[in-house]
Amino acid sequence: MERIIIISDTHKNQVLLRKTFSNEDNITHIFHLGDNYEDLDENFYLTEGKEIVKVPGIFHPGYLNKSLPAVQTTEISGWKFLLIHNIEDLKNPTNEADFFLFGHTHSWSFERKKNSYFINPGHLRKKSDKGHKPSYVVMDIGKNSITVYFKYIDGTVFRKEIINK
Repeated sequence: MERIIIISDTHKNQVLLRKTFSNEDNITHIFHLGDNYEDLDENFYLTEGKEIVKVPGIFHPGYLNKSLPAVQTTEISGWKFLLIHNIEDLKNPTNEADFFLFGHTHSWSFERKKNSYFINPGHLRKKSDKGHKPSYVVMDIGKNSITVYFKYIDGTVFRKEIINK
């Protein structure tokens, strides 16, 4: 089984980033949805042996000068993922993906549109930002189903979704 941790908007907060990873075992993939994705670079011991997919935030120089892709896609166990920082940059989500993962708003969300799921894991900026607690997502991926866990910084699950193919 594959296991993804999805984080966004870390904004150089190494304490919350490391706390998040300390809650989780057996992570195989890390998705960082922007705003200071270089935060992972300072944590080799957390990322070693894991596949990392990341996109820049809207203020990142690589985003602004278009030297870094604003959108990344990947496939795991037959499931297609599209990563973007600001979902509004994707004018018409015509790209075929099972999951559209985005950040930017600092508030978690889960929505199904047709046969796709739109997920924002929230933020890891500080203890509260824009009225929202820090949060992240973990996905356990099987061939025919994915279990999505929305978690607060202490590892407490506050929402769980099971998605079948």
